[in-house]
Amino acid sequence: MTDEELIAQAEMSPCVGVCKSDENTGWCFGCGRTDAEIEQWQSYDAGTRVGLEAEMPERVKQLIERRRAERGGSARRSRRRT
Repeated sequence: MTDEELIAQAEMSPCVGVCKSDENTGWCFGCGRTDAEIEQWQSYDAGTRVGLEAEMPERVKQLIERRRAERGGSARRSRRRT
């Protein structure tokens, strides 16, 4: 594969570079895709990609909301300075 083809493929990916999956859902915390969706992304047709891209923001939102709930409602834990 040429450099140009690799660049074109990377630009078509919704990856944001977080690449850590939730143990319960299998969704990536960054892009919201499953490992299988990530692996097969380049082989999906445009309709499949559009459908998944419509679902991904909600997936990430659900992951964030659940983590906040697990942490007591805060996105960040405050630290005391001494």
